[in-house]
Amino acid sequence: MTLKSLNFSLLVVNIESENLSLLSEELNKKRMTAPTFFENAPIVVNVENASLELDFCEIKKIVNLQHFILAGVSGVKSESQKELLSLHNIALLRTSKRSTKKTSSPPVQQDIEPSVVAYSNDEVKTKIHTGRVRSGQQIYATECDLVINGDVAAGAEVIADGSIHIYGTLRGKALAGAMGNKNVSIFCQVLQPELVSVAGVYKLSDDLPRNFVGKSSIISLENEKIVIAKLSQT
Repeated sequence: MTLKSLNFSLLVVNIESENLSLLSEELNKKRMTAPTFFENAPIVVNVENASLELDFCEIKKIVNLQHFILAGVSGVKSESQKELLSLHNIALLRTSKRSTKKTSSPPVQQDIEPSVVAYSNDEVKTKIHTGRVRSGQQIYATECDLVINGDVAAGAEVIADGSIHIYGTLRGKALAGAMGNKNVSIFCQVLQPELVSVAGVYKLSDDLPRNFVGKSSIISLENEKIVIAKLSQT
């Protein structure tokens, strides 16, 4: 047996209050944007305040009830909190200097994949990933558009709070408008996806019109329904 150190992308939800109903609401809101996509997704709970009296057993229960899996808890500083985690057999995670974004909602992605965030003069942000998105890899663009300069392999997941632009073949899953923005789209040069979703409304590969499969396409939302159109005449 060989032990290896691997990098994984995980969703992180920050807890800033002892009111755990807020945690349940945020997780439910996130899951409902794409129920099948986030089913049994691993998440990390990050504790913002060492003085909070938290019931970690209840936190684990809430995470499970919302169909997520608790990978561990980070941000814990007090010895009493550490003892509680050990008591309930919950992993204590230590973050690097690259800290998570301090906000109560929504859960954000700790993304370790090579990427660039470009800022224009009016502060509109675009996250750019260069290269193939491999099977099992997940890229999440928080509060901005996502540009993939390459293919998205089967089993890979690309998510954005804004629109998604794929300059290659989409074979995996693409979710635009992850926080409910309905005025976004998915653009790709070759459409062969496992799943596409806009603002939580999704279509699986079997539901896609055959005349768009393998073509350059734009996927949008109209009247709460997925609409697919030609991206170009080529």
